[in-house]
Amino acid sequence: MEKRVFSTTLQSLRKEKKVTQEQLARKLGVSPQAVSKWENGSYPEGDLLPAIADFFDVSIDYLYGRSDGEKTIEQKVFEAVYDVMVKEFEDTGRADEHYKTSELMRNIIWAMINGLWVNNKNFEKPSVDSKEHPKMASVVCDDVFYNYFGLREDNNFSFFLNKTKNYDMYEELFKDTSKMEALFKILSDRENILILAFLYTLKPDEFVSVDVISKSLGIDRAKVKKLMDMLFDDMKCETENFSSFKSVRMVNASSKEEKIYGADFTCGGLFMALMMIAKEFTDLPMAFRLRINAKQKCWLDRKKLFKR
Repeated sequence: MEKRVFSTTLQSLRKEKKVTQEQLARKLGVSPQAVSKWENGSYPEGDLLPAIADFFDVSIDYLYGRSDGEKTIEQKVFEAVYDVMVKEFEDTGRADEHYKTSELMRNIIWAMINGLWVNNKNFEKPSVDSKEHPKMASVVCDDVFYNYFGLREDNNFSFFLNKTKNYDMYEELFKDTSKMEALFKILSDRENILILAFLYTLKPDEFVSVDVISKSLGIDRAKVKKLMDMLFDDMKCETENFSSFKSVRMVNASSKEEKIYGADFTCGGLFMALMMIAKEFTDLPMAFRLRINAKQKCWLDRKKLFKR
């Protein structure tokens, strides 16, 4: 009986993980015939049991049916994304392009948002409409979280806010707005936006001088220099080693020392997200495929925000 449980469990785990007997055999260093025998009532050597359990991320007891081994939804999502990510890398050999993984992650986010629509028990994959179609999005909002999900190729992103119970995260945003004011001042100028965009055309290890930026964009050198000073003075990060933009010193052809500039790729997504959200806020969708507004409280608590 115990062997039959082991055989059934092994076969079920293998199919769930979508690996063949040959692939499992290679991982364990045995022949495909050995795996086939295990799934038909045979029994592996004892020293192979930990390797089998580790490969399927279960306990040895679970292999014998001695524990339910039920995985949490978080574990299942993790494994699904992990498996697609690894397979995509194996198929393409690229570590920087994961279109299949991205699509899966988008579908998972949509499934979570779709599940909040209690009147609908059916899951449908999200569409990605072309720019020629009416601009579509989905919004779910209550007193704890907010999600905005774009449904067109020019707003194909999802934004999630999660308000914690014991922290006034929204009110805190307005306590010290000095750096945000500096950023909005920068972004209120079209040429400044182009200069920032130019920095994000550079590769991670590339830097350019003020003269190069000025010549490339046809923008006055003094204005480029002023913006660079603002980025590294008015918007200076509290931690010296971390900043949205980078600068290093170099000696130019005239034997003079000057700064050259680049962008921190880690923060690049924040800049793109900022521009995407600004675009959505100023150019709202024509319609919402899914809109749930169960919010009862105001976005900001007036007493907490204006303590008078």
